[in-house]
Amino acid sequence: MKVNGWLFVDKPEGMSSRKVVDLISASLSIKKVGHAGTLDPMASGLLPIAIGEATKTIGVIQQFKKRYKFIIKWGEKTSTDDKMGTIISRTSKRPTLNDINKNIKKFIGKIEQIPPNFSAIKVNGKRAYTLARNNEKFSLNERTVFIETFKIKKYIDRDHCSFECICSKGTYIRALARDLGEAMNCFGHICELRRTHVGKFSNKCS
Repeated sequence: MKVNGWLFVDKPEGMSSRKVVDLISASLSIKKVGHAGTLDPMASGLLPIAIGEATKTIGVIQQFKKRYKFIIKWGEKTSTDDKMGTIISRTSKRPTLNDINKNIKKFIGKIEQIPPNFSAIKVNGKRAYTLARNNEKFSLNERTVFIETFKIKKYIDRDHCSFECICSKGTYIRALARDLGEAMNCFGHICELRRTHVGKFSNKCS
């Protein structure tokens, strides 16, 4: 039986996007399976899966804007810019709600962003995360991304704040958290991340 089409999976936290693809490929006995837009293992939410001939349209789905809900923890800088990494710097400084509102405006519209070192971007043929794990020195180039909306959802406590963001392809939410923290001289990393929308597709339970 031939199977062609798109499947929008609610990926659980703790599973890689590649693992989701492999599980679907094995269950359907189809080799031609791929995803449009990687979700980090620590992230949950909508992961578009292309099956069969639909893999030819992955590039189209990748262009869709994405919406995320996430929580930033202040005061700690990690190696991966999320809770999965090693803490490499700490500070006792914490941002006020006014500080956040003032600085968040700097990250709306077209911005330049340096991806996290722990990312799948290739550097001289090798994945950046492989180089980072091996403690090899390298640098990633800035890339232009577009942040359509970036707003506070809830000031949880002095250490945590939740946000919602709609952004373009290629945006790293981890980098957004890192850069917002650095703009306020307090550090910041992602401790919870969920993709709720890809274009007009959404998970109504989000």
